Amino acid sequence: MNQKYVVLILIFITMLMSCCTNQSTIREPERTREDSIPGNVVKVTPDADVYPPILHSDEWKDPIPMEAINTAGAEDSPFVYENDFYFFFTPDPNIPAEKQLLDGVTGIYVSHSINGVWSNPERVVLQDPGKLSLDGCTFVQGDKMWFCSAREGYTGVNWFTAEFRDGEWLKKSKWEMARANKC
Repeated sequence: MNQKYVVLILIFITMLMSCCTNQSTIREPERTREDSIPGNVVKVTPDADVYPPILHSDEWKDPIPMEAINTAGAEDSPFVYENDFYFFFTPDPNIPAEKQLLDGVTGIYVSHSINGVWSNPERVVLQDPGKLSLDGCTFVQGDKMWFCSAREGYTGVNWFTAEFRDGEWLKKSKWEMARANKC
């Protein structure tokens, strides 16, 4: 075989490999909460609330939207612990839970109060990569989080715990907890 052809084939193979390598490292961008909200959904503000809260005490102030947290989606089950605000988010509460499970954004979020301003919420991921879960109803005390979840390998909705270690929440199943409490 002619040396020119060998060199051309090697150059072609090198180019092909570099193209494949670059493409395999490209990831789809993560969907944000805002990107996942249907275009026809409008956030209800206190002025337009059909069922506004009725205050029966002077100890409470009128509710106001939280700038970084409230969206046109649905925020629910709020829980404040120290300077952290945990809540459940789904972009469209009108779709069934089995579809919310697959949307990639429904779940638990946390926002931190920094000098009195709430940070952009971050998703709290409590399931192994590639496994489905629908987490919510959060309660936090110290470095322990209790949350409910519908997830792979379990029937119905179950309670789980997670521990905060090295800057992240690490989940423990209710079965792991029960074993630990028996020892």
